[in-house]
Amino acid sequence: MHQISMHKAMHRRGTTTFGRQEVLDASLRLQVVRARFCDDLLARRPCDAEVFVVSDRAALRDWLEGHCGRAEELTAVTWTRHQTVESFAPSDRCNRELVESGVRMTSFFDISEGSPVVTDFIVAADDMPYHVAFGPIQLKLLDCERVIVEGPVLDDRRSLMMIQGTEVVNAAKQYLQAVRRGAMRAAELRQHYTTGLTPRQHVIAALLGDGCTDEDIAERLTLSVRTVRYEVAKLMDVLEVKTRFAAGVRYAEADTPDRHQIAGTCNAIDHCGGMHAR
Repeated sequence: MHQISMHKAMHRRGTTTFGRQEVLDASLRLQVVRARFCDDLLARRPCDAEVFVVSDRAALRDWLEGHCGRAEELTAVTWTRHQTVESFAPSDRCNRELVESGVRMTSFFDISEGSPVVTDFIVAADDMPYHVAFGPIQLKLLDCERVIVEGPVLDDRRSLMMIQGTEVVNAAKQYLQAVRRGAMRAAELRQHYTTGLTPRQHVIAALLGDGCTDEDIAERLTLSVRTVRYEVAKLMDVLEVKTRFAAGVRYAEADTPDRHQIAGTCNAIDHCGGMHAR
C-alpha cells in the first residue's frame, strides 16, 4: 500500500551533492538582489517594486491570481511545508485554470518537510506540469520580466514583492536553471509506488480519516462525486474493509514510514537527465 523511498528512486538516476550546491549558489545570488530591494523599501527609497502586505490567505490568493492570470508564461518554485490538502487544493485549481487558458506553466515543488498527503496530491496530478526539486527560495517568474518573491516584514506582517529589472530577472533565471537541472516530473514518481493504493487514493484515504464526506472530497480535489465514490470503493477493496469509515481508520492507523521518507528526502534530488520541464 505504501510508496517506496524517493531517496532510492532518485539515486537510481545518479544523484550527487553537486546539483544541490549549484542551486544554493544561485539562490545566494538571488537573495543578495532581493535583500537590496528589501532595504530600499524599508528605507523608503525609490525602487521598481510592487509590495503586497499579506492580511489573509484569500487576499494573498487573489493578488497572486491577478498577476499570474495576466502572464503568458509562468515558472514557480513552491514549498509544501505547512501546506495541507485544504490549502493546496485552491492553488491547484488556479493552476489548472491558468493552464487551460493557455499560460505556459512550470511548477517546481520542494516537498522536503512537507505533508506526505500533499505529495500524493502533486504526484496524482499527472496532467499538470508539476515537478519535484530542491528549491530553497520560493518565487514566481512572470514572462521573464517580473519576479515575485518574499518581501520585508512591514507593520509586523509578511509581504511579497513583485520586482523588475535586468539584475533580478537574470538572478531568477540562473536560480531556476539550477532548480530545473535537478528536477523530476512529479508524475514519474507514480511508478515508484508499491502495489496497492494510487497517489490519488492515498489522498482520498487520508481525507476519509479526517471525516470528510464524498462531496467534501470531490470539492477539495476538483473531482466528480462519482469519481470519488469509485476511488473509495477501490481503496476499500485494497484495505480489505467493508465501510468508508473503516477505510479511513485503517489508513490512519497504518504504518507509513516510506511516505514520510518521500516527503523528507527531496534534498537528495540532484540530476535527473531527460526530465527537464518545458
